[in-house]
Amino acid sequence: MTTEVLLTFPNTKTAIAAERTLLAAGLHVTVQPMPEALSAQCGIVLRLPEDELETGRTALDAAGIEISAIYQMQGGRLSLL
Repeated sequence: MTTEVLLTFPNTKTAIAAERTLLAAGLHVTVQPMPEALSAQCGIVLRLPEDELETGRTALDAAGIEISAIYQMQGGRLSLL
């Protein structure tokens, strides 16, 4: 089973910029609605394989994009990283 992570952002505009940045970096990112179990300022999250997280963080840092929180998703359970 592949472990995935969810990235949350301060607002939708930032999440969309993050998606573009991660796709340009060649990562396997998808957009999905914010899970009900989470509360955040933005209604969407970005989902990607956990083994791509460090590359994604590096790309987002270089672009000056702030991540609000990172959650590990495994077996339908979410854990804050």
